[in-house]
Amino acid sequence: MPTFHARLRAGTLLALLPLAATAQINTSSPALLEVKTTDASPVTQMRLQTSGGLYLGGEYDGGNGGNIPAEGSGTRLIWYPGKAAFRAGYINGTQWDDANIGRYSVAGGYNARASGDYGTAFGKDVTAAQINSVALGEYCTASGAASVALGYYAHTNTRQGTFVFADRSVLDDGNFVTDESFKADVVNSTSWRVTNGFRIYTSSNRNTGVIIQSGTPITGTTNVTPSWYRADAVINTHTGAFLSTDGVWTNLSDRHKKHRFEAISGEDVLRRLRQVPMTRWSYKTDKQGVRHLGPMAQDFYRAFQLGPDSISIGTVDADGVALAAAQALDARTRALQAENQQLRARLDALEKVTNVPSSAALPLNTTLLVLGAGLLGALLLRRRRIA
Repeated sequence: MPTFHARLRAGTLLALLPLAATAQINTSSPALLEVKTTDASPVTQMRLQTSGGLYLGGEYDGGNGGNIPAEGSGTRLIWYPGKAAFRAGYINGTQWDDANIGRYSVAGGYNARASGDYGTAFGKDVTAAQINSVALGEYCTASGAASVALGYYAHTNTRQGTFVFADRSVLDDGNFVTDESFKADVVNSTSWRVTNGFRIYTSSNRNTGVIIQSGTPITGTTNVTPSWYRADAVINTHTGAFLSTDGVWTNLSDRHKKHRFEAISGEDVLRRLRQVPMTRWSYKTDKQGVRHLGPMAQDFYRAFQLGPDSISIGTVDADGVALAAAQALDARTRALQAENQQLRARLDALEKVTNVPSSAALPLNTTLLVLGAGLLGALLLRRRRIA
């Protein structure tokens, strides 16, 4: 078969079809070069269109190997029909040898190896070693089935179903013995190394979202943060609620964020609170021996009508009821203290009257006896006069 040489210009379109026999060649577009098989029913294996479009066909042989176009180090572009695999870039070793090319795999860049079937590897020194794995970036390794490694030194650590993203906060020290990899811990998990925070924005202007960070100052030359960002929080939310670096969850309670204010009666709060049963209980998902104490959401909602529903209790509502009840009990205590002071004053006054120090004063019993005798005598005298 004759050999053809053609220069491919930048921007060439590659249409990779696994089975050339089923491809529908676009014969309406003129071809600069077309290569076909020499059998009784010729099949187009390559077609370069005048528009710059390129078609490369071939026959997938089950991925058994043996028909690879080239092996060894070097710079090249390879379409390997036998494994329906594509390679482009440079390698310095055996990364693109037949044994290291997975079926239906794609790899490109510098030392990018996709040895797993259906694997994808792009970047510098990246490896997609398992079936359906993806490695993108620099020094990334996807060694678990259906795993993804992105960024810098991300490693799925043979854990299947994992997603690992690693930032560039840990640089390569040039020592091959040192492992700077950020690795997956368990199967079917997501791991992130983002030293300046994990940011999720739910609006294009960054007015809503969540920021998870270490609570340390942001490093780097560019620092674009939303107005609701707090440097002293591990979890920031646009609502104003946050988890501090001390581990304290803080709810939004800004007066300017509230409306429809109503005065309350502390005694009414106590009356309603008496209607809410308090019990010890466990969640159905708790481990054996884990107990809690408090009300049921249905009873709490029936008594106070607070919150959005009857199956949950907001911490701000529970705290509000507790504080209102405490104020009501404090008011009761103050009233009792005032009444007690009045009673104490009256008692002190009586004690002063009955214990007046005087040389002419008679004992209390004698005084009562004299008064009683005088009263009896007066009654007898009156009866005589009447008679």
